[in-house]
Amino acid sequence: MNKSLAFAGREKEIERFRALYADRKPVVIVGPAGMGKTALLRQIRQWCPMLLCEEAASLRQICDGLERELGWSHHRLTLIERKNRLLRYTHRCGELITLDHIAQTTPRVSRFIRNVSERVPVWIVCRSTMPNDIGHLWQYIFRFERFELQRLTLIEARTLIEAAVDLGNIQPESREFVWQIYHLSKGVPRILEELCSQRMAPGSRLALFSLLVSR
Repeated sequence: MNKSLAFAGREKEIERFRALYADRKPVVIVGPAGMGKTALLRQIRQWCPMLLCEEAASLRQICDGLERELGWSHHRLTLIERKNRLLRYTHRCGELITLDHIAQTTPRVSRFIRNVSERVPVWIVCRSTMPNDIGHLWQYIFRFERFELQRLTLIEARTLIEAAVDLGNIQPESREFVWQIYHLSKGVPRILEELCSQRMAPGSRLALFSLLVSR
């Protein structure tokens, strides 16, 4: 995401994240693809230190991600030894741990997350907390405070579009077509941000503007 646009219109969510961080609460962050879950976490950690594992579908991925954050090597260690080393570290560190892209957790992964959450605050990020989607972690999900990211409202979308105009990403006349741009994006932050992004080729932005004018 364009860092200058990704959080326009998301100020309330950022403040809620910061409050949850201050309270050291375990949190499950839920939202379908495109809601900006990972982007918001990257933003939050600028003010709120945390260990962030962006791929947590398996125990090996969790160990890889957390060890990378800590600057650790796992040369010649077995996966069990790596897991136990992380558990010992969490027992004394107290630092919040965030696990992104949680889905279809195995008993092994869910037990590890439960054990870590008994030592330090844990945030987990997923698209759904239904048993078929989140796997065996479902039995522990009641321990986590739920934070569901919603689609942007029209007012929030207007804020993002105003920011895009101020940055020169789209034409100033786009302010007159906020509702149409919002309708095209269906309020999905990723789509809306891409429609207002410098990554869109100039010809494509001109085509979008022509489309809006013709409506």
